[in-house]
Amino acid sequence: MGKAPDQGAALGALGLAGICRETLHVIRSFPAGFNFMCGMLITLSFSLLAHVAVSRALFSDAFASSSDAGGAGFVRLAANWAPFLVAEAAFLFIIIFHFLVSAAFCVISVAPGYNGIATEAVADRDARFVARDLREVPGFIAQYFLRVFRGDSRRAARLVRSGFAVFVRVAATSCVAFLLLLGYTALLAAVAVLMHLPRPALLLVGGAAYLAGATHIGAVWRVACVLSVMEDGARGSRAMHASDELLTAGGKFWAAATVFATLDGCAVAVQLAFGALVVDNRVGLSVLLRVAVGAVMAATLWATSVAVLVAQVVVYFVCKSYRRHCEGSVRAPAKSLTDVGRKGRDTRNRK
Repeated sequence: MGKAPDQGAALGALGLAGICRETLHVIRSFPAGFNFMCGMLITLSFSLLAHVAVSRALFSDAFASSSDAGGAGFVRLAANWAPFLVAEAAFLFIIIFHFLVSAAFCVISVAPGYNGIATEAVADRDARFVARDLREVPGFIAQYFLRVFRGDSRRAARLVRSGFAVFVRVAATSCVAFLLLLGYTALLAAVAVLMHLPRPALLLVGGAAYLAGATHIGAVWRVACVLSVMEDGARGSRAMHASDELLTAGGKFWAAATVFATLDGCAVAVQLAFGALVVDNRVGLSVLLRVAVGAVMAATLWATSVAVLVAQVVVYFVCKSYRRHCEGSVRAPAKSLTDVGRKGRDTRNRK
């Protein structure tokens, strides 16, 4: 799946439909090491659905009787707040860890197919140090890196050595994105309280503003995660700023935001439907039907997770290709002022 220079220019010209086609093409090509990332996303999908089930079991029962005499539901929640917080913290840690690691492995698997520079080769390292680096990790991870880089043990060893730093960069970038979203939510809530808007206007205007801001932050964060893996100096707010510039300069922001918002909305809808149909059983399904619906929703959530991780890598390379093509066009020398002599030297035009 390597891209030639002319194909790189074509990649930079992709729009919304092109990004979707390229994402499907990458998934169908099943790059080396892709199965490891897909396996991690299976665990992530089940963790998300288990989080919905446990949260509803601990949260809904407490508020179901909140209208009883004496507010028994709130008293029950106040008495059992510790198990609820412990369960939430455990699930959030598992979900965030699996997502960050899966995002990093997706970049490592897909990136070599575009430019072969997921990590730069270190040519002057001794073979003993390469072998030592590969022995410091479990064997299946070392084999994964060797398959991704097609036997190039030096690249694999460098990635092993920098693996923890890559994870820290992705985690720092995600933390900054979360703080931005939290601050944006608090700002909109404060504005809504101060303006004393009626409920219909609050739901319409406030909801639209919140969705627009959350979509912007989400799109920038997705590409920033790829930046944090691909570029050593990109982390935290620096990666978010570079991602915003990359999306806006390439003119790909709305296409990327549409793709990410659609896939994220699908994931949220699946979790809400799972809570209503499988956990709460609001339509009265039988046990077998609930199990079947839960399995279908788990598969849908897994496919959505695979698509969104691949899409963020594709969007990154689309924007990078567009920028490189533009920079190459600007740096191209203008030959209209010179004539090339017989010996290949440039000479000034003479009147």
